[in-house]
Amino acid sequence: MLRHRIVLSGGGTGGHVYPALAVAGELKGCPDVESILYMGASGHLEQRLALEQHLEFVGLKVSGLPRKLSGNIIKWPFELWDAVRQARKVLKLFRPTAILGTGGYASAAPLVAAMLSGVPYAIHEPDAHPGLVNRLFASRALLVSLGMEAALEVLKLSKGKIVVNGNPVRESLVHPLSREGACAVLGLDSQLKTVLVTGGSQGSQAINDALIMALPALLDVTPPIQVIHQAGDKNILALKERLDPAALQNPRYVLRAYFEDLSLAYSASDLAVCRAGAMTVSELAVSGTPALFVPYPYASADHQTYNARYMVLQGAAQLILQSRLTAETLVDEVCKLLKDEARLGQMRRRMLLLGKPQAAKDLACQVIELSAAYQT
Repeated sequence: MLRHRIVLSGGGTGGHVYPALAVAGELKGCPDVESILYMGASGHLEQRLALEQHLEFVGLKVSGLPRKLSGNIIKWPFELWDAVRQARKVLKLFRPTAILGTGGYASAAPLVAAMLSGVPYAIHEPDAHPGLVNRLFASRALLVSLGMEAALEVLKLSKGKIVVNGNPVRESLVHPLSREGACAVLGLDSQLKTVLVTGGSQGSQAINDALIMALPALLDVTPPIQVIHQAGDKNILALKERLDPAALQNPRYVLRAYFEDLSLAYSASDLAVCRAGAMTVSELAVSGTPALFVPYPYASADHQTYNARYMVLQGAAQLILQSRLTAETLVDEVCKLLKDEARLGQMRRRMLLLGKPQAAKDLACQVIELSAAYQT
């Protein structure tokens, strides 16, 4: 019987880490998988999350390619090569049968080490506009998995090795609570229209600022609506001081610094106002939650705007550029959508059509197939 030893690598942002962790969850359930190792940037998000999932983790001293002229540009190639050498030593000891890179600068050194060591590797690209690392390594990968079909236009590869899997999401999104159950947990009325406002786990100053000014009007509309607000850990105290006290005490407003599992909020919501990172887009699609996207304008290669525009073209979302985001715009767009049940229903159906709830399982199976081919 073949035994599989899999290395996962990706980091920098949750959009690169969470797909790898979702695949790891599927691999853990496979009796033929002997061992799983996560390689990423030391001290970064992927280290904390991998260890929380009880995965073996090796941290590399790596950083992203400097975007501005400075002394760091001279030091960066040497730093990368040191990380590659460290990664090769780890691979020699671990003896992997396949490697999956999910993008971000943290995956570059392990993928170079894989090429130099002759270990087969696959990559997964979560965004509509592929990142630099995945663009560089796609041609040598034995499998290229895509989170969004739009990436096909950039990665012009042979169809035999490229698969649109969708982005792997956590199990709770595939089997969520009912709307009634989620509203009961949150103390909300399941009969009222509900909007989720979030800037991601870290929060968004721009979205929070707009909501603070818009909240009194949103809580005063007829028929009444409810607001779930994930503000971000670093923003919560200052935000509470700025909020209208009446809004803060309103039972139709739920404020959280962070949801450990956002599937609860998705299940209770009719609409999300949010950023357009790859994982947010994929979670919305699997949960069937229509979106009003406010892309982060400073994301690498403006990939969030690409993601948002792709979903708008599919009829699943609407878009407000951050430069146009005001309290008045927010109130107007949210109220128009929540009052237009036909439009909201169409967006919900389009989201569900784009959702790929089996993505984690499919990609895990493909990595195992790659590993098996390497051993035979």
